[in-house]
Parts: sequence; C-alpha cells; structure tokens
Amino acid sequence: MEKDVIFLSSKNPFKRYFEIRRAIKENNTEIIWSWGGIEAFYGFVLSLVSRVRHINGSVRHGVFRFNRHQLFRLVILHLSANVVANSYAGLKANKLVRGHVLYNGIDGDFYVKPEKNPSIIRKDLGVDDKNILLTSVANLVPYKDYDTVLKAFSIIKTKGIPFHYIAIGEGTERERIMQLSKRLNLSVEVSFPGSRNDIKDILYISDIFIHSSRGEGCSNAILEAMSAGLPIIASNTGGTGEFVDDNIGRLFEYQNVGQLSERIIEIITNNSLRETLGENSKRKAIKDFSIDRMMSDYYQILEDVKR
Repeated sequence: MEKDVIFLSSKNPFKRYFEIRRAIKENNTEIIWSWGGIEAFYGFVLSLVSRVRHINGSVRHGVFRFNRHQLFRLVILHLSANVVANSYAGLKANKLVRGHVLYNGIDGDFYVKPEKNPSIIRKDLGVDDKNILLTSVANLVPYKDYDTVLKAFSIIKTKGIPFHYIAIGEGTERERIMQLSKRLNLSVEVSFPGSRNDIKDILYISDIFIHSSRGEGCSNAILEAMSAGLPIIASNTGGTGEFVDDNIGRLFEYQNVGQLSERIIEIITNNSLRETLGENSKRKAIKDFSIDRMMSDYYQILEDVKR
C-alpha cells in the first residue's frame, strides 16, 4: 500500500540505504527527489540498481564553496541524470551545463498585511516612528557580511541622515558584530533584536530591506521582504541578480561599502522612489514567486523526468 509520508527510523547510513530501498519496492516508487548531499548519494546509487529515477536537488547556493562537503556534492551532481537548483547561478557555480531551475515560493499569507498597529511594533523594537526603518533578516555569521552593512551606515550617519536599522537573527558573530556597531558609534541607530517569531509584522512596518551575503541561490528572506512590499538593496552575488533589478531595488558589489552607502542614501532620501520600488517589489513577488507558481514548476519537472 502506498503511503503519503514514510519516516525513516535508522540513523546509520548503511541501514538507512536499505530502509529507503525497501520503501521504494513496497510503494512502487518511480522518482526519488533528494535535497541533501548524502541523500543525493543514496538516490544516485538506487537509480543504478533499481528502476527508480533520481532528481538531485542538492544545489544549495549560487556560489561554490571549496570544502569536502561541497566537493562531494559536486561529484554526485555531475553523475546525476537529473539536477534541480533554485537559481541559474547555482547551476553555473557547480559547472553544470544542464539542469532545471525551481525558484522558491512564498506562502500566500505573507502577502496579507498584518492587522497589528505598526506603532506598537516599532515601540517594542525601540524604533522612532519618524525614522526610516531598514531591516535585515539573516544569521549573524561571517557569510552574511554584516561588517559592510554597518560600515555603510557609519558613512550615512556622518551625513546627518536619520535612520534606524535592525538586524534580525542569531549566530556565532553576534558579540563581535555588536562590538563593531559600538565602535562605529551606531549604538542608537542600530539594534539586534535576536531571533523573532513576528518577522512578517516587522517587515510590514519596515521601509527598506538590506541583504548582504557572500552568495545566495534564491533567498527566502529577500522574497519575504518583496512580499511585504519593500525595496530591496542586496549584494550582487549568486542568484540574487536573477530577480532583484532596478525596478524593485538596487544591487551593490559585495563588500563595497561606498557603493552600498550610496544605494541606501538614494532610496532613503527619495520617498517617491521608495514607494514605487516597494509597489513593484510586491507585484513581482505575487507574479513570479507564489507557492502556486512553484508547485506548477515542480510538477512540470516531474513530468519532464518521467518522459
């Protein structure tokens, strides 16, 4: 009998392989779609020893990181008959000349404006209603390049432009990043509220979304900000440039502090531009990054593989 969900009980990699193989036989499985590196290895081997077809979806980023885990993924990706990434940059970074792209989708609930009073949320965050609010949602880790963002805001402060910036997230770099903020004399303008369960509410009371990263595929954080109608200012790395353009925001060169400060000043000081970019951002998210669109593409890939 076929099952909707099958839970694997073994954590031993060898036992887990045989558990998956048994599940394939018992459920007459036609296709395995794997997302992780070791799972992709299982899928590849099983596609050789059985009639099941394998889709390797283990491409994680729009950049290649040279480590043993990435090298292992790279080998399996090139051996796999069917590959799926969430950006064309991901395919390119892994030197793949074939493969499908399945962009992420955002739940429809994210497009609905929350009913909570914006002033209450701002007060909870310690943000003055008069200040432009810029927000980032990303782990506090080196990969997310908060140093460049803080240095850019240091420049903006010297120009006398009022603002408040919040960095939502936790990570190993939290203490160092907070100390950097203090050294740059940004203790009043910048805050670190940690992990939050009201990110949607915060995005809807924000004015601009900032995303600096060494590499992304298709960033859910950016898509959620677009869904909330925010202009996007992001580093031009990985797959970000595939959907962030001058109609919805601005891209900047990774770690280019001066360029980032210019992009922020351009949007923070122009209310009309900020409003237009935000409207275009939400419109693009609804059109191109809905769950319905993602599922339609998902099923199309399955059909293509079955042919």
